[in-house]
Amino acid sequence: MNAFLRNNRWSILWGIVILILTLMPGEAIPRIPMWFDKLYPDKLVHLFIFTVFTFLLISGFRKQESPEVFRNFAMLWAIAISLFVGGTTELLQGWLIPMRTADWQDFYADGFGTLMVVVALRSHAFLSEE
Repeated sequence: MNAFLRNNRWSILWGIVILILTLMPGEAIPRIPMWFDKLYPDKLVHLFIFTVFTFLLISGFRKQESPEVFRNFAMLWAIAISLFVGGTTELLQGWLIPMRTADWQDFYADGFGTLMVVVALRSHAFLSEE
């Protein structure tokens, strides 16, 4: 268990950051100018935090020696966990957090951030083999 926590400490910490940011009450979120809102900064934030989260998960799982299922299926575990966290936080925002709503476009941004990491790592592995 110590090795698991040591290998995954950064993804665990980043996951806590995600929970803090996504589960803050609506009144705690700074207001942005109306013109800036047209650029969808919220979606870019979701994209960024889940890109980092997925990368950290994959990196941590690939270091696992035991159980091997984490190392052998690091990408699948990372995708599943990232999508679960993204979907769960959206549901919690809609159900429990004052002045927040569940926005499935945020979930899509989370998923796209996850997908970007997977594609980038697969492309890098493919290009490295040549």
